[in-house]
Amino acid sequence: MSKGGPEQPVEDGTAHWAAHWAARIDAEPRSAHDPDLATWLAADPRHAGALLRARATLAMFAPGAKAEPEAQPQLPQPAKTQRPRRTIALLGGVGAVAAALALALLPRGGLAVTTGVGEVRRLGLADGSALAVDARSSLHVDVARGGRREVAMEAGRALFRVTHDAAHPFQVVAGAVTITDVGTVFEVTRDEEAGTVDVIVSEGAVRVATPQGARLLVAGQRARFAARGPLPAARAVDSATLARTLGWTEGRLDLDGETLGEAMAEMNRHNQLQIALATPALAGEPLYGAFRLNDPTAFAQAVAASVGARTRQTADGLVIER
Repeated sequence: MSKGGPEQPVEDGTAHWAAHWAARIDAEPRSAHDPDLATWLAADPRHAGALLRARATLAMFAPGAKAEPEAQPQLPQPAKTQRPRRTIALLGGVGAVAAALALALLPRGGLAVTTGVGEVRRLGLADGSALAVDARSSLHVDVARGGRREVAMEAGRALFRVTHDAAHPFQVVAGAVTITDVGTVFEVTRDEEAGTVDVIVSEGAVRVATPQGARLLVAGQRARFAARGPLPAARAVDSATLARTLGWTEGRLDLDGETLGEAMAEMNRHNQLQIALATPALAGEPLYGAFRLNDPTAFAQAVAASVGARTRQTADGLVIER
């Protein structure tokens, strides 16, 4: 075939080519009419079903995709301490995020994934799993159907939606911390500078092993594991916090009391135009609202207005000062 069709048998067979065609159709919708695809579909009645499953897997991480109702953890809402709220209105929509998402098909033999500033990538894997990789992240994916399933995370953040296979556990290795799925959706953030690995589980459960011991996290729980120190306790996370935490997969920054310093770090991860503070005391200001991750100028202007500050453009980026 002239366009990468399955002329030769491959290890992953139907699942491999289903992932291949799902990726092509997602990136280039006109590929759905490719004659090579029609030939592959006609070759085996199971191919159509495999393609539908592969496309559904990729759709799980598409902008605006919603989890199944039963997958949402039903947790009690924690009581909130009353504090002054500085709320900033949603600035525009998030429709532009689709153009910022790059799709990659995992080849046999593994794949090194490194994302730059503002780059979010989605990966459909041969075993039916999928992941979204945030900006400024680095990892190596080695996943085969019916075989080894391991992701080595060097830095950054990724969201995993794992197809369970008890005989071949799916593992994420982040330094001395190993996260093993029990059929689940979870996010891992490795902060090399701080020496921590943050794990949040939105569906199912994971087992996190460290030199200090192991901890089981279930849906609606999170824990931050340090290279040194005692094993952390699991903390409950309500559904609203889970949704805000995963906002980066849709190009959105949702804030509910996070500090200006934390929000700036997230914006700077996703943009070439960097934001700095000329007044350090502003870093601790709590913020509330929603922003587009790809619009640092609007973010800086809105934040400055809300904290009684101003912005100015410099050769290096934007500065917020009071």
